[in-house]
Amino acid sequence: MSTPIHAGDKVRHSALPIIDQGFSPLPAQDTEPLLPTEALTPNPAKVEPIPDQAYTWRPYAYEALVYKAIDTPRGAATFVIDPWTQRWLIGHEPVPSLLRLADGRRRLSEIIRLLAADTRVVAPAGGFAGLAQELLGLGLLFNNQAEHRSSGMPVYNKCEPIGMHLEITNACNMTCTHCYVSSGRKLPNELTFEEILRTIDMIPPFSGKRIAISGGEPAVRRDCGEILEYCAIRCGHDVDLYTNGKHFPEPLAKRILDINRRGLGQVRIQLSLEGSSAATNDDVRGEGSFAAALESLDRLKSWGLNRSLVLFVCLTKHNIKEVDDLIALAERFDVAMLVFSQWQKQGNAKETAWSSIAPSVEEWVGLGERLLRYSNPRLQIYGNFYGDLNNNPTGRFNLDSNLFPKHIYYYNAFPRVTPQGEILADQLWVDPDWILGSTRERSLEEAFNSPQFYDQLDQMRRRTEHIPECQACEWRRLCEAGSAGHTYAEYGHMHSRDLFCESRIYWFERFVRHQVEKAFAE
Repeated sequence: MSTPIHAGDKVRHSALPIIDQGFSPLPAQDTEPLLPTEALTPNPAKVEPIPDQAYTWRPYAYEALVYKAIDTPRGAATFVIDPWTQRWLIGHEPVPSLLRLADGRRRLSEIIRLLAADTRVVAPAGGFAGLAQELLGLGLLFNNQAEHRSSGMPVYNKCEPIGMHLEITNACNMTCTHCYVSSGRKLPNELTFEEILRTIDMIPPFSGKRIAISGGEPAVRRDCGEILEYCAIRCGHDVDLYTNGKHFPEPLAKRILDINRRGLGQVRIQLSLEGSSAATNDDVRGEGSFAAALESLDRLKSWGLNRSLVLFVCLTKHNIKEVDDLIALAERFDVAMLVFSQWQKQGNAKETAWSSIAPSVEEWVGLGERLLRYSNPRLQIYGNFYGDLNNNPTGRFNLDSNLFPKHIYYYNAFPRVTPQGEILADQLWVDPDWILGSTRERSLEEAFNSPQFYDQLDQMRRRTEHIPECQACEWRRLCEAGSAGHTYAEYGHMHSRDLFCESRIYWFERFVRHQVEKAFAE
């Protein structure tokens, strides 16, 4: 009798012991892992015709596959994960044994003979050759190692930038205790208006990119509106304008409205809060800042800009219990998006370790669970409660994805340009040792093709060589110690796990548990 196999929304029938990607359970098989080769004896009952191609095909399965033994209502099974491709399946023996034997050197004919000789392995109804073909179709088995490598990616990567974080001034009308760039006073030798436009031109126009205009407080620059218009109208970029919301100027708001009505690039206003009350918020952002932010929210809504508004909140143990109130506040002003982030030990917060103010792991993942259940078509909510894991096209975490969650980091996806034109490959890197030059002297493309850039990328890729906990961890190749930038800010080096490690392990296990429960519920 054939067994249903679920793949996405489709159900197909197979006589093979695989439950794939949302899968249904199969009858339990009381088998143990494949015996050593020297212990094998011929088993005539399992002899099957060996197809001609089995004598030439040397199938390959990734040598670093993760095998999770799981208990199911129908007996023991194995959850198999390919950390390189993010493909996964649930299966019984001989699935894991076949995958372990597929090293790219053995011919399939040899693998079939080894499996058939093991008295503890029950041959699938479709035969071992059929099982190999099924695993090939499911993306767990490959024709060779090169094919496998081209089907996935490492954790740390280079890419074409999807935008730019451009700080147009260091001047700010507030002095927040967590400001990661120590803004306040205008710096000497900041980029001129013309230099800012030339920097924007380093991102190809009308290419679907996003420019974040930041500071300091960008609204204090009198030419901020012109910069926004150049980005959105002349270059066709979508724009995020970061602001503290203190006395947001009405002329700038009206100019943003006009830009958005012209239908080219769209401008969003990202307004920062640190709590749902003055007591919590003002302790970080200064006395009167909460009232000023609410006043700006009220005015922006009255001008029709609330659907172009993003509220941005850095969570700590001091305000995480206000999340429900912050969601209610976002709903009250009918903003488009609410983003939760975290402090980083740099800038004004260089003496404040994240470990000293971080919520507990239980609070952090609990909020992640809360947001997975949140549903409001008027409000999108995002947050790094999943340890930078993603497994869907939007780069977010999804329990029902066909891909296993993985920390995928494109180092230069959103480069940072400081008010003085210094280039850093990532928005949150501020250490001067990581500067890749200046936009006054070189383009972004030149910076990201420099030996210095590739050396930085190589340091990230090799960092787990110096972290014993990672080398012993079964999840290592799915995260490679997590956020390099947050770790560097916290410790002054990358040779440690980031502080979201326990959260990631929770979500890895949570994904496995969810898929197993879903498979056997069906």
